[in-house]
This record gives sequence, C-alpha cells and structure tokens, in this order.
Amino acid sequence: MRARVRFKRWRYLAMEAGGTLFLVLALFCLFLLLLYGLFPSGTPLRELIRSSLEPAAPPADKRAEATLSTLTRDVRFRRGNSIAWRGASEGMPLYSQDAVQTFDSSGATISFDARDQLAVGSNSLVVVTRLNARDEVGPRSYRVQVEGELRGNLSAARKLQIEFAAAGHLARVKPGAARFKISPNDDNSASLSVYSGEVQIAGGNGVRVPANYGVTLRQGGRVGAAVPLPPAPRLSGPQPAIYRYRLLPPRIHFTWQGGAGAYRFQLSRDARFEHTLVDERLGAPEFVTGKLTLGNYFWRVSGIEQGAEGIFSSTGRCELRQLLDSPALSVQFPPESAPAGPYTLSGRTAPGARVFVDGVETAAQDTGGFAHQGIIKPGVNLIRVEAIDPAGNASYASRIVYGRLPAVQEPKGVPPVCEKN
Repeated sequence: MRARVRFKRWRYLAMEAGGTLFLVLALFCLFLLLLYGLFPSGTPLRELIRSSLEPAAPPADKRAEATLSTLTRDVRFRRGNSIAWRGASEGMPLYSQDAVQTFDSSGATISFDARDQLAVGSNSLVVVTRLNARDEVGPRSYRVQVEGELRGNLSAARKLQIEFAAAGHLARVKPGAARFKISPNDDNSASLSVYSGEVQIAGGNGVRVPANYGVTLRQGGRVGAAVPLPPAPRLSGPQPAIYRYRLLPPRIHFTWQGGAGAYRFQLSRDARFEHTLVDERLGAPEFVTGKLTLGNYFWRVSGIEQGAEGIFSSTGRCELRQLLDSPALSVQFPPESAPAGPYTLSGRTAPGARVFVDGVETAAQDTGGFAHQGIIKPGVNLIRVEAIDPAGNASYASRIVYGRLPAVQEPKGVPPVCEKN
C-alpha cells in the first residue's frame, strides 16, 4: 500500500516537470518567432567579417583624389559607395566621399600632393568630397567634413581649394600658404585656430579669421569675433635634461612658464611627434610621470584660451640613463707612514659623481678630478673616500696611515748633562 502511494507521488511529480518543460519550450519558440517577425535576418556575421577583411575595390568611374600617406595605430576607412569599414593601409588611394576614422592614440595623414596635407587626430572622422569633379582645367575643389581633430598644412602654390565643415559651420581657406587646426571641445563645439594664411567663415556674419587668431564654432549658433591665439609657452629647466637612475625610473617633472590655465602637452619618442606617447590637456603648467623607461624623449606644449590653441613651444628633450656599474675611482693617498699634520689627497672619478672624504663632501671638477686637504693625527688614521654617481651607485677606497710625531732634537752648543750616582 505504501509503495503504491509512493509510485503515484513520483508519477505526479514527473508529469508536473514534463508539463513545465513543455510550456517553457513553447514560450521560447514563440519568442523566436516574434524576433524573426520584428527583426528579419540580414547578412551573416561571417560574411560581414570576411567582406571587411577583403581589399576594397576602387570605384570604376572615379579617380583617386588623395593618398593616405601615414598611419598610426588603429585607422579605418570606408568607400563612398560602401557601408563597410575596413582597416586602412599606408599608401592607399582615397576617392571622393571616402571616409577616414581614427581611434584612441591613432592618427593618419591625407596627402593631396607632397606639400598639401591634412593630419587627422585621434578619435576623429573625416570625409573628403570633390566638389568640381567635372572641371579638368581649374584648381581642384574639396569639402572636408570634420568630426574631431584636423590639422591642415597647405602650400602657397597649391592647385586646390579647401573648405571644411565642422560643428554646423562652413569655412573656406583663402588661396595661399595656410596652416590651421580644428579641435573638438567638451561642449560639442569646435575651435578653429589659424597659424598662417586666412580662413573665411561662410554665413550671415562672415567672420574673417587671420593668422594667429581663432574662433569657436557652435552648432546652431553665430560665430563670434576672432580672438588672438595665446603665445607659445617657454620651457623651464635645462635642455636637454638628463636623468640617471639605477633600478626604478625616476619621476620626471616637465614644467614651463605660465599660470593656471589650459595647456596641451605632447610627449614623443621622435622629434617630429608622429607617434605621440602622451597627448593631454592640462590645467596647470606641469606634467609629472614616473612611467618612462631609458632612452630619449621629446616634448612640447601649447596654450589654450577660449578653446583656441596657440602654436607649440620649442621642443624640449630629456634623456633617461640607467646606470648599473659603480663609478670609476682612483685616489692618491699619503704614504702608509707620514708625519702628523696637514696632508693633501687627490684623485679622479666619473664626471657628475659626488666625492666624500671621511664623510665630508669634497668639491669635484666637471671632469671628475678632485683634491682634499686634511689633517693626519698622531697614531693610526683611517682615510676613507667614497664616490656616488647620480643613480646611487657607489665606489669606495681607503687606506690606513700611521701619523709619526717629529723626533726630539737636542739644542746645539749645550753639553750633555751627566748625572752622578
């Protein structure tokens, strides 16, 4: 009787579990049907990845307008007749309406010829469009759509006309040599800085931006009058600055003259700053880091006022040298037995090392030579010399010198005294 009750209980539990599982599967199938109805199937992910890796075919009815001459880290491009983004490569041609996109710590250079170039900063999107494709006689005309940072360097003899659109405004670069920069601001506006040449803002007020002036472009807002760019900051400290360390790299302080304000600091391994290690906006005239390793570094800084960035300062240089060997040290000690009294000790060590004799620092020449004057006391004297280089490596030399007292001499002309017993 008890076994029959137990069997009925297990059968009831099995039926309940089976019904629950069936209900879950039915609801899952209904959910899939709903998804299929609302979101029809598109191109499989495998085909999208494969198409993004395949080289993009050039448009059949267009000619190349520019070249992607240099790349830094992660840069993508998209043809004007395509929706797929692909990895860019140096030297690849760009056609009208092609787009170039950069990501963190990335950059690219768009070259129209050897002397007319546009440099795309990190986290930026640029679209280049030819405006007069059918005109084969006059200068080429381009419109550049900018979202992010763009630096332009145009020659005086260029055979092209450039206008760019940023933050809802259109600006035209006047003929002649020109250097300018567009940089994004935190409030979704953009700043235009003109370093040489002249830029004309299109629109009702038609603001003119001459060399060494800048303006702020805001979406849907009028462009104010151009303001002067801040002067180039002056670097502080010796140039180049040399830092020596033994095991752990030191903390490096980059400083320049200037009060509280906005600055842009760049640090690179190369003097042309094509591959920057640091590119930051700062609120004080200094940058401190302890993450640099041995080698040479180049740095520069610019001032920012009302969003407009001035020209860069002169390029500073610093070098980190790792010293693991003890400095050379040679010492000319007094002889092991010498008369008590003044003595002179001399020697030579590595340039830049500090010298201590018996714990007292002795001035050393730039060449490493040094001299020390001391006193030999009667009896045993331990003379100890220590040289410490800027990294903390030390060398030692010592000698024990016995100080002799001068012998007692009898006065001349005085007969010896004889003692009687």
